[in-house]
Amino acid sequence: MPRLIAIIAPQTQELVARIRRAWDRGEAVSVLDPGLPKAYLSTLVEALDPDLVEESAGGTPRVRHHPIPDGAALVITTSGTSGPPKAVVHTHDAMRASALATGIRLGVVKGEGQWLCTLPLTHIGGFSSITKAMHQGLELKVFERFEPDALERAARRQPSYIPVVRAHLARMDTSLFTKLVLGAGVPPAEMPPNAHVTYGLTETGSGLVYDGVPLQGAEVAIAPDGEVLLRGPMLAPCYRDGRPLLGPDGWFHTDDAGAFEGGRLAVFGRRGDVINSGGERILPQQVEAIIERLPGVAEVAVVGVDDEGLGQAAWAVVVPEAGGDPPTLEQVKEAVRGVLPHYCAPRVLKLVPRLPKTPLGKVQKHLLREELSR
Repeated sequence: MPRLIAIIAPQTQELVARIRRAWDRGEAVSVLDPGLPKAYLSTLVEALDPDLVEESAGGTPRVRHHPIPDGAALVITTSGTSGPPKAVVHTHDAMRASALATGIRLGVVKGEGQWLCTLPLTHIGGFSSITKAMHQGLELKVFERFEPDALERAARRQPSYIPVVRAHLARMDTSLFTKLVLGAGVPPAEMPPNAHVTYGLTETGSGLVYDGVPLQGAEVAIAPDGEVLLRGPMLAPCYRDGRPLLGPDGWFHTDDAGAFEGGRLAVFGRRGDVINSGGERILPQQVEAIIERLPGVAEVAVVGVDDEGLGQAAWAVVVPEAGGDPPTLEQVKEAVRGVLPHYCAPRVLKLVPRLPKTPLGKVQKHLLREELSR
């Protein structure tokens, strides 16, 4: 049975080397950001339940409460967009399956090129770059932060694959990269031709669905209540407390709402984010896609706020563009009603300087709802 080592260290090539050395010893790893507040680090350590917490100054042994399954490679926490983070156990086999299927979808030629990683290795979107490079026979270059100039210099040298979030696209010359893998949130209206929009969760070992189509070996289904169901060899076997990932029906229940449109998966966001207003269901992502195209809108989130008459009322929370004039509530309603049923139009428009987000840029709507309900 392997030990679990929690490594608290900056994001460098040496961190990747430490991870590889731990795997060579038969150990599983977790990676933690040394810049996090100490209280939150302690919370994550408790969730990860490692045998050893390893910092640059040495390691601190712990008494482990749950066993680590044989073949475990990684224990990693979820992003916590809908509540407290959960710790997920990934095996070497699952991560290999994800890496190989991703390589097939991207057209990677083994040994030709590199993965560039600027996303945090503390999240699956960044960490999976390690195993993708390893199993696809590519080089790996990690960066502590998003550095467009350094990334573009690296991309000019050889074929380059890079995971990105939406905010990165406008700050880089996307044409220099062989493929860009976009996750974490709603994509922009216009995507670079060499970019893929992915859907996945921490539990799926990074993106499982590319441009609405599952990777080779993966399966997607829609439950009668509209929930997205997933299965495949890329999925983690269990959570850190031993709970299995798959339900009794053999599927992983994502708690995301979705549907097949033209044979491709469309994901509408967390089922808990769906707004039930006056007996009608409003899908926030559809409304957001309309509002964000309006002049003066930098970012938008649509959430349901408790309402005595409707049950929930749709609020549009807008971050205005710098130096621009944001739309009025009537302009927002008119735009939404021109595309969607009238009941989808927000009842309230609130302007804010920023939206609460995870480190990867996902809006934490549960926190936003809490703020608006005060």
